[in-house]
Amino acid sequence: MQKVDVCINYYGKPYQTAVTLLSLWEHSSRHIDKIFVIVEKVQPYDEYGSVPLLKYVLKDLRVEYVYPKHFYYAGSPPVSWLDDPEKRYGLKYQYAFENSTSEFLFLTHNDCLYHSDLIGEMLPAASQDKVAGVGLIGQCWNCPAMSAKLCDGARFESYVPNATELKELTVQYSPPREKIHLELIESGYIHPLPECRLNEYACLINVAAYQQNVFPKGDILPLGGNWHGTDWGTIWFYEMYNRGYKFVNFPFEPKMVHAPFSINGSGHVADSDFDLYRETERQAQEYLLKNSSITGDIPLSVSMEQKQIKANRFLGKIINKVKTTLSSL
Repeated sequence: MQKVDVCINYYGKPYQTAVTLLSLWEHSSRHIDKIFVIVEKVQPYDEYGSVPLLKYVLKDLRVEYVYPKHFYYAGSPPVSWLDDPEKRYGLKYQYAFENSTSEFLFLTHNDCLYHSDLIGEMLPAASQDKVAGVGLIGQCWNCPAMSAKLCDGARFESYVPNATELKELTVQYSPPREKIHLELIESGYIHPLPECRLNEYACLINVAAYQQNVFPKGDILPLGGNWHGTDWGTIWFYEMYNRGYKFVNFPFEPKMVHAPFSINGSGHVADSDFDLYRETERQAQEYLLKNSSITGDIPLSVSMEQKQIKANRFLGKIINKVKTTLSSL
């Protein structure tokens, strides 16, 4: 049995994080060795008091909680960050990539709902020679080649335009990141296309291939970095592909649903929309109460006011019941 480590970056959303990991564990626990929960140094809406709640709900899982001293949300970090391990750990997922001892690392956002053993289904493809990662490929909704019906995640390898063709498509269809696309084309980044990446909200990555090629052992920017304005993993994907590594497109819905409690299907929107954040958390809490085997022990009081979320407080009876557990964490 191949063992897999899991990495999830905790950026708020305690109840949605619990739904994510409990549903993943329910279906894929036989593959999982360790779960890295990376507690971001910066939290949305100043929500810094919910980790004890999360620890209690996940108390039966094999979890290592990591607290980076730095926070780097997006972009291409300076060399000083890449040379300093403490700063490098401020990039998404990087601590797990450098410290995992399993063959594969499964990345998941903290607002997902798993309905089947996605890890087990991905493993055969991930085990093939020279495969660096398996998951949904491409942010095709932002790509002019998709708009022109010339390319998608399943065809990204076969559609190889020249610079002129790609520039004309970009101008014709004017994608959301048109300016960035044109700058990348001018700099010689043609294929994979600017929006090509392994979407990291649910993917399986070969740890050895990553460690050999990415900082600090290699010279590729970590997956948690990107071209300014594009998304996480675009540089890593581009460089790994052009070194001969393969990526397997693996559409996963409805086996996994991303942002299941959001009306717009996006997790990022809630990071800047307090009302949406509060509503998605309420729905995730309800889901836990209805579907979790520990429904009677899930703390229910999460007070949210305007643009700040106060520290989570356990109900009195829950505090008495779990204080011994919490004191040992």
